[in-house]
Amino acid sequence: MKRYRPAQTQQSYGEYFVNEFAMTLVAGTGVTFASSPLKIDSDSDFAILSSTYTATNDRIKVKLKDGSLGRYLFQNSVDIKTVAGRNTLPMGLSNSFLPFPWTCPYRIAAGAELTLEASDASAATNAFRLAFHGAKLHSGMPPWQGNFKQIPFVYSFSGGPVTVAASSTSTARIEIDSEAAFLVQKITGIRSGSATVQITEGGRDRSWSNIALDIDNLVGNGAFPNVLPAYRYVEKNTPILFQLTDTSGIANIIDICLIGVKLFPAN
Repeated sequence: MKRYRPAQTQQSYGEYFVNEFAMTLVAGTGVTFASSPLKIDSDSDFAILSSTYTATNDRIKVKLKDGSLGRYLFQNSVDIKTVAGRNTLPMGLSNSFLPFPWTCPYRIAAGAELTLEASDASAATNAFRLAFHGAKLHSGMPPWQGNFKQIPFVYSFSGGPVTVAASSTSTARIEIDSEAAFLVQKITGIRSGSATVQITEGGRDRSWSNIALDIDNLVGNGAFPNVLPAYRYVEKNTPILFQLTDTSGIANIIDICLIGVKLFPAN
């Protein structure tokens, strides 16, 4: 997948971010739709690049509306499997990450509202999450652009995998060390049960998503990693905090790897 590069005359770049909808759909036949609005952060425009979902049952119909234009992005309601990818290949404690790539970036203005309309067609209550992976758009030169020597590197939880007690929340961390800034390009990991995760950069208190994400909408494995459609740059000496909440009802083993390159100033 190509990285996002805004088509603008002035210098600009995209920073990886995820906007996720979380809905509980009542049992239905795919006819009656519930609406869920999502307001794009006011600090920057957002470009949708790919989409993934998780659900109790895949039989879901969806519509998507850009409130800033009053325009639907789908001609009719469509099956969720046609416009979003899903982790479908479990491998031990990990899952595959198979996103649906959009044909081109879709830019939504800062502060605008995106509305998801969804309907269950399984005749049973359906827990549903739809994640839009993309980029917050910033003006200026990308902080990783310049004369750097790139060294591949993998960060994982300090102290190793974390066991989150049943239906509880724990915080894990990754410490970006003092020798170089880090450019995140892929995310992989393990989990023994369902969970949500919210990532926040210490110091700047900046989240990587609008809400805590279903872990399967964020984390892949070595065979099918989450290849970020836009890079995420992290300064050296930065702690990255992971708020992990078990939703499986049993003790949950979780580890997450941030994979990318260390950026050393070239001599």
